[in-house]
Amino acid sequence: MKRMSGTDAFLLGIETPRCYMHTLKIAIIDPTNDPDGWSFARYRQQVTNRLHLIPAFRLKYVPSPLGLGHPLWVEDADFNLDYHLRRVACPAPGDQRALCQFMSDVYAYQLDRSRPLWMSWVVEGLENGRVALVTMVHHAYFDGVGASYAMRQYFSQEPGYEPSAPAQAWKGEKPPSWFKALLLGARDLPGVIVQHVPKLISGIKKVRALEKRYEEEGKPKPPAPGMMPKTPINLALSHGRSFFCDTIPLQQMQTTRRALGVTLNDLYLSCCAGAARRLLRDLDYNPDNGPLVAGIPISGSRPEGMQGEGNFATVDYTWLHVEIEDPLDRLRASRRSAQEMKEHMEAARGADITSLVQLSPPWLTKLIRWRINAQQGKFGLFGNILLSNVPGPREPLYLGNAIVENWFSTGQIFDGTGINMTLWSYCNNANLCVLGDSAVLPDAWVLFNYFCQELQALEALAQEQIEEANASVPVSAGSNS
Repeated sequence: MKRMSGTDAFLLGIETPRCYMHTLKIAIIDPTNDPDGWSFARYRQQVTNRLHLIPAFRLKYVPSPLGLGHPLWVEDADFNLDYHLRRVACPAPGDQRALCQFMSDVYAYQLDRSRPLWMSWVVEGLENGRVALVTMVHHAYFDGVGASYAMRQYFSQEPGYEPSAPAQAWKGEKPPSWFKALLLGARDLPGVIVQHVPKLISGIKKVRALEKRYEEEGKPKPPAPGMMPKTPINLALSHGRSFFCDTIPLQQMQTTRRALGVTLNDLYLSCCAGAARRLLRDLDYNPDNGPLVAGIPISGSRPEGMQGEGNFATVDYTWLHVEIEDPLDRLRASRRSAQEMKEHMEAARGADITSLVQLSPPWLTKLIRWRINAQQGKFGLFGNILLSNVPGPREPLYLGNAIVENWFSTGQIFDGTGINMTLWSYCNNANLCVLGDSAVLPDAWVLFNYFCQELQALEALAQEQIEEANASVPVSAGSNS
């Protein structure tokens, strides 16, 4: 039994029957090199043998009485693997579009809080004999960095490896009684206050000092959710979701960003802005009205022993320059905004959203949830659009003798923040996932395609600069050319 952090508890408390707080983790398995081929029964046994490597998957939510302290995680004594593991066939023709349509449907399914908060669909029938392992897991378990670590534990870095059984057989625990949970909450609450209040006070002072310096220098205030313009992509959520993911060669992005003298994240933000600009025009909204506010998850330091559990990321905000039509000008503006966000994030440590929710009791989280919902999309805690860029494993992983050919991951959308774009790298792939409310974005492939068009435009400009640089290199003495 363990106490949740404030961030974990917030991600549970902010959830509604339309605002789902789970993520998708998708492994594409190629069993071609496995001498035994693919077998669901064998995979089920592999899951059984590996569950101890992801301890969070046996944890069940237990609320804290009267809101005294954050909720608890308890080892589920009634754990049933067959409930969490499902076997399905991908609709014909088994291509990427068909798989993404299946994932759009399963995403719009709220997890049962009386059980551990995850489900996994084994999707067979993909093209070329591939199998997709589509796992829906609540964000309260871990953030993107924690998920990446858990992935490395579950799979292996060499083919044929099978993990050893745990030294001690696992068994669940009985949830605490209402009275015991109340006493535990009363015992733990003072420690939470003592640990986080000084950080919060210090962070608020630093943020005020930064804002004062901005004012003295004539700079505008850093973006915040209250500054977000009302656009057609910002609504109260419906029940439905639209999801699409596919691969962009990572080297293509790296070559482009080096030639243009920016970071991969600068390039990503600029392409997202260009894609959003195109989408807003489709929705009869003039993007020239001004920039959007984008929420950006940022990884934080993780305590020793908690690499694969808990949420230690925070969120800050940057301007998303949909108002700039020229791709190169937009890229430069995106770079400046990203640098300003980093400065603000450093100054705001201790007063960022993660620090604030550490002290947020359940009733306050419910009040925040009600207030956001009442705004009907005019305000989103994570801005107009949520953008995430997570580095994944650089080397291929294996499940037994089968290779993990690819890996995709996406987060969530929120009331008022109707689109999430997540870039997750794996080996030499940059894997882009687009998740939207189906009332806002009926076909997520459209936004994915717009992103690719923006990347191609910057790639062409980068190639021009490379050719100009090569042409300006003087021919060395004695050359026959």
